[in-house]
Amino acid sequence: MPHPRILIVEDHPLMADAIAASVQSCLPLAQCHVASSLSSAVCLLSTSQAWALVLLDLNLPDAQGLQTLNTVCELHPQGALLVLSALQDPCIEAACLASGVRFVNKALPSSAFMSALLSAMHQILSVPLSVNLQENTSEHYRFESLTAQQRLVLSQLSKGWTSHRIAQHLCLSEATVRSHTREVLRKLGVDNRTEATHRYFQWIQQQVNDA
Repeated sequence: MPHPRILIVEDHPLMADAIAASVQSCLPLAQCHVASSLSSAVCLLSTSQAWALVLLDLNLPDAQGLQTLNTVCELHPQGALLVLSALQDPCIEAACLASGVRFVNKALPSSAFMSALLSAMHQILSVPLSVNLQENTSEHYRFESLTAQQRLVLSQLSKGWTSHRIAQHLCLSEATVRSHTREVLRKLGVDNRTEATHRYFQWIQQQVNDA
C-alpha cells in the first residue's frame, strides 16, 4: 500500500475538505476520497481495493445513526474506522465501543479530532519491522516514544508552522507547544526543527514502503 487510501464519508463539502486537509497534514502521501452518501460509500467499500482508514459521519442524506455505522462496519472489516458525529446519543457511543470503533464528537475542539486522527494514522503506519534492521528499528522506537500530543505537534512543525500558529490551531498555550517541541527534539536525537521535520518525512516514507 504505497499511498494509503482514506475514505471520508461526509455530506458537507466544507467539512469534507477540512477533514481531508487534516489527514494530509498528518500523512502527506495519503490519497483521500470523499463519499457524500451511504450508497456512495457502499459502492467504494465494496470494491477489491483496500482502504487504510474510513472517517465516517453518521448523519447522511440516505442513512442516520446506527444504520450508517452498522452498514459500514459490515463492509469494512480491515483498516481503521473513525466515527465523527454531532449526535449526543449514548447508544451510538456504546455501539462504537462494542465494535472497537473510535468515536469523536464534532462539538469537541479541533485538537481532540486531530489527536484521534493522529492515533488512527499511527495505527496505519504501525507495521512489523524485521529484527535484523537495527537502524530502522531504532528509528521506529524513537517515534514510538513520542506521545500522541507530541506527534501532533511534530506533524504541524513539518508544515513550517510557528509555535504561535500551532498553539492557536491545537488550542494549546505557546509554552505547552514549546515544551512538546523540546521533547520531540530530545527524543528524536536532533538539534532543531528542520532536522526533526526531515526525520518525520523519512519515517513516514519508510513506514509506508514497509506497509
